[in-house]
Amino acid sequence: MPDRKDLPFLLSLLEDDSYDVRNEVLKALSSFGTELPEIVKPYTAQLEPYSLEVLEDILTPIRQEEAEENWLEWLDIVNQKQSLEYALIQLSYLEYGSDAYLLGEDLDELADRFERMYPNGKAADLMEFLFQKENFRSPLEGTESHLHDNIIFVLRTRRGSQVALSCLAILVGWRVNLDLEGVMIQGNFMAMTYEDQKMLMFNSFNKGKPLARASVMYIEEAFRRNQVPPQEMKAEVHEIVMQILKSSVDIHHRRGQKEAVRSYIDRYQALLAEINERGLK
Repeated sequence: MPDRKDLPFLLSLLEDDSYDVRNEVLKALSSFGTELPEIVKPYTAQLEPYSLEVLEDILTPIRQEEAEENWLEWLDIVNQKQSLEYALIQLSYLEYGSDAYLLGEDLDELADRFERMYPNGKAADLMEFLFQKENFRSPLEGTESHLHDNIIFVLRTRRGSQVALSCLAILVGWRVNLDLEGVMIQGNFMAMTYEDQKMLMFNSFNKGKPLARASVMYIEEAFRRNQVPPQEMKAEVHEIVMQILKSSVDIHHRRGQKEAVRSYIDRYQALLAEINERGLK
């Protein structure tokens, strides 16, 4: 196995004229195994586009293997906000590699900006900050993509699904001591919280504005009629993850991307089996 100090030299040979040389380089890089994505990162900015493409072909199966091994670790995290954050990292890893682990830093920066702009801010202030000041918003019409559920993509583009945008609010809120939860209502996924013993719900697709009090009361009453206390309306982390996986399956299926469909179905089934094993509802 080559030494880490050999990486710059090996990477410089990715475009060598000799096929045999390139083939030996690929073998050498692959021998680093699951540590390759992280240790190669400092050198990628220096690579030409073709070299980056070849390197990505090596990194993709390594990321997939690592992601599969660690896929369900978030289920063991007791703190639900931490569990949600790690689950979103795991969901982002296949697309963004180790960049997915920068999620915490990005959320910390948003939380710091919010606190500077809104000292002692409340939930409505956070929604105004995220969906009006920071301009997070719904996807452009006609641009359906599974990436709109990917939290790293959302942070980079300011475009995301209701699920991803609500999760963003939940995790930034957690950092500033605002207790937000996710809730699925009639096909819409929103963030909710309690203030002065009153439930508040916020629609990320409507600039984060709160639902009218009459609408919230109607929703609460509908849940009571079904013998579900309003406090139990919140979506658990595994329910959020399953929603994201189902959405990804649907989008890839409509595009005829069979390999991607199979990958997400495998993840969904693995999660479902673990949920049943643990007796989670």
